[in-house]
Amino acid sequence: MTARLIPFRRPGAGSDEAWRLAQEVLAVPLKDREARSAELRLDDPETLLAVLSVLREQLPSTPHRILEESRFLYRFLEKPRRPIGLLDERDYFLGEAALLSGMASRLLAQREEARRWFDRAEASYRLTVDAVAALSRLSYQRLALDLEERELDRVLELAPRLSESFTKLGMVEDALKCRSLEGLALMELGELGSALTVFGEICGAASQTSAEQVLASAYVNLVHLHAMRGDTPNALAASREAIPILKRAGNRIDLAKIEWGMATLMRKTGQRRAAVDAYRSAQRQFARLGMMADVAAGHLVIADLDLELGQDQDAMREILAALPVIDELKMVPEGLAALSLLRESVRQQRINRQALRDLHGYFEEINT
Repeated sequence: MTARLIPFRRPGAGSDEAWRLAQEVLAVPLKDREARSAELRLDDPETLLAVLSVLREQLPSTPHRILEESRFLYRFLEKPRRPIGLLDERDYFLGEAALLSGMASRLLAQREEARRWFDRAEASYRLTVDAVAALSRLSYQRLALDLEERELDRVLELAPRLSESFTKLGMVEDALKCRSLEGLALMELGELGSALTVFGEICGAASQTSAEQVLASAYVNLVHLHAMRGDTPNALAASREAIPILKRAGNRIDLAKIEWGMATLMRKTGQRRAAVDAYRSAQRQFARLGMMADVAAGHLVIADLDLELGQDQDAMREILAALPVIDELKMVPEGLAALSLLRESVRQQRINRQALRDLHGYFEEINT
């Protein structure tokens, strides 16, 4: 078996034993797992493939846990140097574990950590023979990180090229995910009509394939786009398409994003108090997922709504709750001026409304 050639999906009927073993592996506490590695067959490529597949499926539901699991797997494979398979499987699986660690770190807004994991993934992939597909998947994750850091011109330049590369490799789902990056960049630039076109095309293409999660994600982004335009019927229609798919997959991240989108719609249509409640609900879901950047964004947008409702002291409390999270995540390169103004206004007990809006707008965009 050459592990690098096996696509990432649940193994078929012939691999039921490996799939069962994957469940057994993940049921063993991390502190006990290395000592039981022989019993669990952690040096078997089929078991590793199944374990990584399960972890990838669970990433949108439990990113913190997946980060811990993938870190363990990387360190287990790295030292001591364990022989895995017959060819370059060890390097392939090191790359996959590092890539998954980077993906989880990115979701949790640990961006410097994500970069380090992506560098480790590249170092391992380059030691494999057929590295093109793996390196392309890595390029997608790095481009997603560029989007979050608002390198929008770079995303708009490279996403179509990377999508074409995936298409040539026969990786249709990955090609559509690249188009999603393009659509998100257009959304952040305020080109809502163009973004609607992109996500509409993604929905059409994904519905013709088995790319169900890409389809659901596209509908989630359509919820946000329609909400930003105050288009209630289309926002609700997109949410109805997405929610059943997301629930079947246990995708808690995108379910929380739908609730955030509906809160935006309520705000856009003048339902301020209902919007506050909806933002708080989405915020609680993000908190349970450990996605603290989104929690901070929630505090800031709720603070802005509190000001609209004449509840200045409540707004101050929301801002004070957000600032430590922003400091911890070090996420303000472009929003630094707004953050400084907001800090000063808090010190003077007079909230700078424009600084607040600039900052929560920045946070909402980078966490779309």
